[in-house]
Amino acid sequence: MDSTLVQTLFNFMTQNIFVIIFLFVIVELYLVASIFIMLRRHENILLDVSDNLLKGFSDAPDKDSSAHIHEKIQTALQYITDKISTDTISKRAFRKNAERINERRFYNRHYKIETYASVMSTLVQVFPLLGILGTILAIAQTAFQTGSEIDVSSLSNAFVLAMDTTILGIAFSILFMIVESTFQPKIERVIHESQEYGRILSSIYLS
Repeated sequence: MDSTLVQTLFNFMTQNIFVIIFLFVIVELYLVASIFIMLRRHENILLDVSDNLLKGFSDAPDKDSSAHIHEKIQTALQYITDKISTDTISKRAFRKNAERINERRFYNRHYKIETYASVMSTLVQVFPLLGILGTILAIAQTAFQTGSEIDVSSLSNAFVLAMDTTILGIAFSILFMIVESTFQPKIERVIHESQEYGRILSSIYLS
């Protein structure tokens, strides 16, 4: 590759490295916000589906307003599982209730959450690499200087660039790692509950 082209490329990336980093930050924030909204929506949908399945059962678990939404969902799941495993008549009643919601297979929508979560996790690992890229650009900035002597001010600017990009990369990586760690249990729980609903509805129809 021509050295002039390489130098032009390095100059462009050097001048825009902070823009690149903050573009990744914007994308990561978008993913975090989207996952948060999708999780809340999916939890509410799963709770609505469980309420629809429990319609007509006088011995259904009482609704506890103080309970967390996942506790309500898990209680409903356990109740439905116990009923369909021991009572054939109840299984028919569940099937009638399920027919009303079967056209909207909400419990399968967790795949989009999984995709967004995977991309979010990947971007967390990208930020330290962007910091390393900034360091490489700073070294290249001094290497491409003409003349036998290296300008002190240019060397100082390169050092500042390397430090700033490294600090930003590490800081954003730590920040979004913490965010990801708070989301991961919720994502796994929603996926598990969605799969459990799918298994229950399959059991109802196949029987």
